[in-house]
Amino acid sequence: MSRPAIFSDMADAFVSGLGNVEASVTIKGSPVPLTGILRKVRETDLLDIEGMGLEGVSYSFAASGTALDGVRQSDTITIIRSDDAQDIGKVFVVAGHVDDGRAMKRLLLHEDE
Repeated sequence: MSRPAIFSDMADAFVSGLGNVEASVTIKGSPVPLTGILRKVRETDLLDIEGMGLEGVSYSFAASGTALDGVRQSDTITIIRSDDAQDIGKVFVVAGHVDDGRAMKRLLLHEDE
């Protein structure tokens, strides 16, 4: 995807201000070190089964769209360092992505078990 040059510095600013992890991202078969924004969201009441709610946790990783342009579904992300010392060593598989077409790409993840 071609990205307008006017947005090129925006991704660096977002990651610099909000980046909370360093990760090794597999892009086209090769590990690439990236700083990014890892989000963990606990979702409740995903499904109601006979009055019992189902909970789940979803993860996403955001970084510069240019840096992540080569990432494909089933590539992996390994967390190397985390600001809160959580999730270090976890390996996630890319399940999909959301691309704003400007500066950022957000990868939708699931834990590799």
